[in-house]
Amino acid sequence: MLIFNTTYKVASSITTNWLEWIQQNHIPFMLSDNQFSRPQIAKIVGSEDEQGVSYSVQFCIANMPALMNWHKHNATHFQKSFQKAFGNEVQFFSTVLEVIDNE
Repeated sequence: MLIFNTTYKVASSITTNWLEWIQQNHIPFMLSDNQFSRPQIAKIVGSEDEQGVSYSVQFCIANMPALMNWHKHNATHFQKSFQKAFGNEVQFFSTVLEVIDNE
């Protein structure tokens, strides 16, 4: 199991609009092909500064081939729609985390 994490730095002036967009547009888009599950939004504690606030948006996905397939078919669409909605008001980067189960 992998976690696909995207960290966003959101300008303070658009935080409410960004959160609404994530909840109403982005999460449904990510869940639409049934590859991702368990969406989660978290504010990064202590991240507030003059540039804005940082958030982490996470989804679970079964494995790297599934993630690469999603990326191949959907990443460009996401990037274009995100750029259209927020321009330079939000910066982001993604990381992939491997879940280690100690049980």
